[in-house]
Order: sequence, then structure tokens, then C-alpha cells
Amino acid sequence: MLTIEEIEGKFIGIGMLGKILVCNTIPLPTKAEAEADLKATCISAWGDSLDLYWEFYTPEAYKIARYIYNLFVGRNPSPRWFDVLPHYKTKFWNALLTISSIPRGRFTTYGELARAINTSPRATGNYAARNPYPLIIPCHRVVRSDMRLGGYSYGPIIKASLLMNEGVTVNLDTGKVDPSKLIRAEELIKLRKVLKIVGYE
Repeated sequence: MLTIEEIEGKFIGIGMLGKILVCNTIPLPTKAEAEADLKATCISAWGDSLDLYWEFYTPEAYKIARYIYNLFVGRNPSPRWFDVLPHYKTKFWNALLTISSIPRGRFTTYGELARAINTSPRATGNYAARNPYPLIIPCHRVVRSDMRLGGYSYGPIIKASLLMNEGVTVNLDTGKVDPSKLIRAEELIKLRKVLKIVGYE
């Protein structure tokens, strides 16, 4: 099921298989943008293998859209109650789970993420770009090694805004983040182990 939910004048795309989330968008200005982005996000992550159809409204999708909206505006919503569809035992899913361990108000670099999961910075950048769960899996918390923001599917202004809403200082003149909130590879590995202990994976 693919649906677009409107929350406070913003449009959020939600893709689900039953009660499992398979892809989403961030809040976008128009329904047409949300529809196009949702299709692109699902196909980028999953290819054409999912049998998804358009549906107008479901209460579960609306609740997930509200959760995403709260993340977008800098609110810290209650713990996630819904499941996401994983890529088991792939480098891609390993990267996304490691990104999930980055706490609010902190960030890492593509290089540190690469060291944590034993791959290259270019690969981690590609994995982040294919993230089917923007905001839920916070790929905006991964920046370049020189502390510049780096790429983001929705552009550097939104990436900077998301980080600042979460408490990371961003110099808007230079496009660099304050390195005091950086998480190194060793800490990422420890945080990832915590996910396993609490049963997140």
C-alpha cells in the first residue's frame, strides 16, 4: 500500500506491506512531490519486487506520518512502535542499523561509519542515499570527514535544519558542523551492540 498523508500542511508518503513500513518520505510541500519521492524511494531501496498499490487513507499510516512529522520539526516522539522491512545480512542493512544507533544531537562521518562497518566512505554514502526510511533511520546525521554537511536527498538546507533542530551546531556560512558532537567508529560499534541487547535488530 502506498498513501500520502497530510499533516499540518505538509505531505508525507508512506509505503506499507500489511503493518510493516517499507518506505517513507519526509514532509514535503505538495502531494505531487510526496507521490514522486515515495515511488523513487521505494524503487531505489527495493527495486520493483514489492507489490504496492495506492490507497487513500489508513489510521496506521496516518500515525506513522505524524511520528515522521514530529521528527521533522525537532520533537522527540515516543519510541517507535511499528516495524520496518529489513535487508537481512547485507552491507546496506548493516549500514542503516548502524546509522540508527546515532543518538539525537550527535552525528558521525561517512569515514567513521565506514570504519565501523568495514567498508569504504563512498559505499556508506551510497547506502545513506538509498535509505528507504528518511528521519526514522537518521541518515542526515552522517556528514563529510571535513565536517561539511555533504549530500542529502532533500538538500543541504533541510539537512542543516534537521541537525540544528536536534541540537547540533551548524555554521550556515561555511556549511560545517561543530565537531564536538562527533561519534567515532569505536563508539558507533558500542552503540550498535546496544541495539542488539535491547532487541532492536
